[in-house]
Amino acid sequence: MIGLAGLLLLAAPASAAPSFAGYYEVRQMEVAGGLDLKPDGRFRYALSYGAVDEQGEGNWTSDGKTVRLTSNPMPKGPSFELVRDDPAPKGQVWMTFDKSSFNWTGRVDAMATALGMNGKGLVTASSSDGRVDSGGRVLTSIEPLVPIYAIPGGAVRLSPDRGHRLLFRFHPNDLGRAMFKGEVLTSNGSALLLDRYDTEIRFLRVRSYKAPGSPKRGR
Repeated sequence: MIGLAGLLLLAAPASAAPSFAGYYEVRQMEVAGGLDLKPDGRFRYALSYGAVDEQGEGNWTSDGKTVRLTSNPMPKGPSFELVRDDPAPKGQVWMTFDKSSFNWTGRVDAMATALGMNGKGLVTASSSDGRVDSGGRVLTSIEPLVPIYAIPGGAVRLSPDRGHRLLFRFHPNDLGRAMFKGEVLTSNGSALLLDRYDTEIRFLRVRSYKAPGSPKRGR
């Protein structure tokens, strides 16, 4: 299960509700994983789902109804470094990638902003030449998403007065290490539910831990 047993725990203050402390496993079709909530407030986590394999560790807390996970130490997320920004016809954008760092042959999605649009929207670059389908809008920024994981890799500002042929270099950094920032799991009986990668992951408790300071039973 992608090395969950080999993860090391670090000492941390006891801040987690002991009622949720325990070891949980995923028993779903095409999904494997585990979650270890220690009584001292530390957790270990692993998940394998489709093309995604990730693991993590950190601190957990609970309000009695939900569990929150925060990675510690916090991994360094993957990023796309802009190497070149060559001219292109006005209003048109291409995203291409240095193949020595990013040998991906499928399409690449990105989050973008555009003139006359509030917030960000999803755009897609052609897998053949990298041409971005902007839906006729003039883009003012673009942020490639790491395929499969859909992690944003850093935004680049675009001038609406010209087009852009962008070349990126990919830095994986700690890709595959979960970056939880108060990630919420909800309680459902003996299971904890996590919404991740557009699916509901069910962690079923298979072993409980005693709260710190609980008396040991005599033999």
